[in-house]
Amino acid sequence: MSEELHNNVISSEFFENQDRIEREKMYDFTVAANALLKSLRLYGAGNDTVEKNTEKMNETLKFFFATDSFFDFTFNGNDFMLNDVRVRRKKGMNISFEEMENFFIELQIATIIFQKASGVSEIVEFMLTGQEIIKSNSKLDTRFAQFEQRLKNKSIKIQITQRDSSGGDDLFNILNKSQLARLTYRNMILDHSMFKTKIRENRPMPLKKAMRNIQNAIDLICDGSSDSQESHLMVLSSINSLRGKMIATHLTNTAILSIAAGVQLGIDRSMLTRIGMAAYFHDIDLPENSRGEVIEHCQNGFAVLSRLNSLNFAMMEAAITAGLHHTTYTFDCKPIPPEKPIMSTPLGEIIKVCDYYDLATRWWPARQTIPMKRPEAIEQLFKLADMRCLAKVTVKAIFSALGIFPPGTVLRVIGKKQIACSLDVFRTTGRKGKAAILDRNMNFAGIEEFYPHELLETPKGLHFRLPPATVKAMLDSFNEETSE
Repeated sequence: MSEELHNNVISSEFFENQDRIEREKMYDFTVAANALLKSLRLYGAGNDTVEKNTEKMNETLKFFFATDSFFDFTFNGNDFMLNDVRVRRKKGMNISFEEMENFFIELQIATIIFQKASGVSEIVEFMLTGQEIIKSNSKLDTRFAQFEQRLKNKSIKIQITQRDSSGGDDLFNILNKSQLARLTYRNMILDHSMFKTKIRENRPMPLKKAMRNIQNAIDLICDGSSDSQESHLMVLSSINSLRGKMIATHLTNTAILSIAAGVQLGIDRSMLTRIGMAAYFHDIDLPENSRGEVIEHCQNGFAVLSRLNSLNFAMMEAAITAGLHHTTYTFDCKPIPPEKPIMSTPLGEIIKVCDYYDLATRWWPARQTIPMKRPEAIEQLFKLADMRCLAKVTVKAIFSALGIFPPGTVLRVIGKKQIACSLDVFRTTGRKGKAAILDRNMNFAGIEEFYPHELLETPKGLHFRLPPATVKAMLDSFNEETSE
């Protein structure tokens, strides 16, 4: 008996050691791939540094190809995954994977499938081909197709899957879409304090990190498949705040709403990224702990963004929007009718209506009045457009993005003594939308589908504030739906 126990202990230690070794090799592979990619970009093939990095890459490949004929290497926008296992970064090590991250993002790749038959020389050719396409400055939406075609022409056996694919290929779905939506939303809020710290210390902001989150949100909103996360993100952007982070939540909500409105206007994907980035930074000068006080921040925000050493088109748009978005309405949502129409930029006008909508519908602690109901905020936006405070086409865009009962709206169910909260974009009367049924104590009681004409707004003067537990249960319902 004691001998069996001893054998079990040895067996357990053996598997633990194997797991540890495998994770170390996964990290080593990612470091080697990043280093090889960087050296190829800087020096081209045939350089001594490239040869050394090629040898390191070859050594790490031997481990994975010892038992398998291929392996998957994935970037989900936040982490690298090797055969569906997250690559853990080593604590205390400041090694960046930025080169590899950019390669995935610029070419719109979700997963690279390396074949044992390929060999390291083919991997080098694969990387060089990808870098050529990136340098060509072709449109972002066309790069994946170009890359795939060139690999085929060169008979390179390494396979790739597209980042925004909705064709049902599960090879790259390390996180399901619902989890990725929640993770993207959370990261956008939590990263805000990091950006503020960089500004205070006069250090460059890691804008590529923000861009990855924005592009993830664009993927999830634009995806036309049955498990599209458009409604999920719209509900996320209707919540009051995440752990009291009022300004960070406001910036995140405005960014997501601006992307959704841009989609309704048929704006190109590269411009959607610019809209999302500009919206995400438009209130960057507001104090991180602001609770909704009326604060002058527009000119200071413009100054902060315009002096960044990493200024690009997206941040130029953000700087202009930061300086001009409150020229026709105040921080507490009062209109400032101009004598003649005042325009910022076409993209800035989209951000303005989304900024107003989130300001008007949020329970700011410093606010003296009850927030507007969501349908009422849409009506008010059209009134501001008539007063020439906002561009009417952008108001129509946000109305189209949110529907007649915007996600997060508390409603009455006709013919029943029930109230519900919309979890979908109710755009047409010919399609049912989802709503969360609430009991008398405002607790979550389940999900049902309704036609728009089966729901009504709650009476004027009657306001509801959903308990945090109810909001969490509503959001968790998206996870359950995706996992079925």
